[in-house]
Amino acid sequence: MADKNKNKNNPEKKGIGRKFKEMGSELKKVTWPRFPTALKNTGIVLLVVAVFLVILLIFDTILRFGVFNFLVWDSSGNAIGIINNVPILSNALEFIRPIFNL
Repeated sequence: MADKNKNKNNPEKKGIGRKFKEMGSELKKVTWPRFPTALKNTGIVLLVVAVFLVILLIFDTILRFGVFNFLVWDSSGNAIGIINNVPILSNALEFIRPIFNL
């Protein structure tokens, strides 16, 4: 008999039905926003996402064209500048060049 009382008072032994009942009572306490407020907040979120999308697009474009404009080739197709002094970069450049038709 002591085992039955022990299980009743133990919060870990509650049934799943009890958990859903508690969840329902907590959801009744929530103050849900009205439709215009939810619509306004959704618009703000979409606007912020669009702004960050444009910012990332600009950075991506600058980095993409900036890096390839920094890597300059002479008329025979050899990389010139700092790149030739670093063998790893020179090899990487020769690998990348055919991919981007440079």
